[in-house]
Amino acid sequence: MSKTGTQWHESAAEVPELDENVLAKLPPGTKVLSIVPHGASLWVQTVRIDTCLPDGTLKTYFKKGGSGERGRMMMEGTFESETIFYSFVPKNVPRPIGWGTYKSDINNHFYICDFRDMIEDLPDIRKFSALIAKIHSDSMDKSPTGKFGFHVTTHLANIPNDNSWCNTWEEWYTTAMRRMMELEENSRGSDLELTEISKGLLEKVIPRLLRPLQTGGRSIKPCLVHSDLWPGNVMPDAETEEPIIFDSCGFWGHNEADLGTWRSPRYRLGKPYIKEYLKHIPMSAPVEDFDDRNALYAMRYNLLVSTMNKDGSLAHRQTFMSEAKRLLEKYPNGIDDFEDTAPQDPPRL
Repeated sequence: MSKTGTQWHESAAEVPELDENVLAKLPPGTKVLSIVPHGASLWVQTVRIDTCLPDGTLKTYFKKGGSGERGRMMMEGTFESETIFYSFVPKNVPRPIGWGTYKSDINNHFYICDFRDMIEDLPDIRKFSALIAKIHSDSMDKSPTGKFGFHVTTHLANIPNDNSWCNTWEEWYTTAMRRMMELEENSRGSDLELTEISKGLLEKVIPRLLRPLQTGGRSIKPCLVHSDLWPGNVMPDAETEEPIIFDSCGFWGHNEADLGTWRSPRYRLGKPYIKEYLKHIPMSAPVEDFDDRNALYAMRYNLLVSTMNKDGSLAHRQTFMSEAKRLLEKYPNGIDDFEDTAPQDPPRL
């Protein structure tokens, strides 16, 4: 958080060292006062940097870093994603400043932005839902290619997304789900029942639930999707209490995909937040499929958590399998189970 108007009167006995390439991203003449660990992450190193600008103003930055090619891709993806989100809601996203590679160690990479002081609490339901709806509506149909995807790789935690541009949402999501299935199996081991269920989900459930969005005269337009909206990435500003979103894993996709994380009880958002969001942007047609689409979007996050939880229980895999079985029983014939009927009233959540 920028502490504008506060003057620095003391001279530090020792000036902390900051890599030359990181310092080059800051205003010329910036003096580093302190560098301290801030936040917690299993995938990157995170620090708070307190500085004094040439005019005596104190300003604080946040920096995270990662090593190797994965780290480089994570830092680039973060900068590109956060920059686009900042362009739509600058008051609700820490201002991105830059990313790059350390001059002192070409194997280490960084991302730096303004520091925002936040409260570890759930965001206000009305403010948060309205904010996400604003991002979706303001970015609707502004994909630079008109397609679904993103121009660089972004990461859910440390898991890379295949953001290849696709003409249809069904194509993009099928690729994303297949990739997550592969990563989860590589992480947690193979299972014959899981393999069969996954095959059915890809070949039957996804076409049944996503193809109707863009057929029969219906359409959806790509909008900016954060894709990692859980309470760890959404917190109230300590001063204004406005919701701050960060650590986006952006891509251009179906707006309802951002509601997938809200479905899980572990994220403490749930139906109240979804209902509030739908006051701003109604369900996509066919509306009768909304809840099953939401379940489908949530399933990808169950696989994500299972992938990262290598030594833990298989509870998240079991949740995925249970939901997949339910949808396969409901739509055993895939897209052939779809009856193109007249528009219906939105289902009750």
